Amino acid sequence: MEGALPAEEYGEKLKKAGFTQVRVTVTKPHEINMEVVKSSVMDLTEADMKDIEGVSASALITAVKP
Repeated sequence: MEGALPAEEYGEKLKKAGFTQVRVTVTKPHEINMEVVKSSVMDLTEADMKDIEGVSASALITAVKP
């Protein structure tokens, strides 16, 4: 996924930008079609495939800019 950030990294970027009370709450994990991934990326190991599962989700992000 181009442009997606891990929740922790997103929160840290908000804090560095001066926001406080930063909260990133995962609201909906997305299912990834592993057959599409397998057909698109040929060099993935079984361990890589396992790491990919569950990495995509929608999130509610809240923060306060003092």
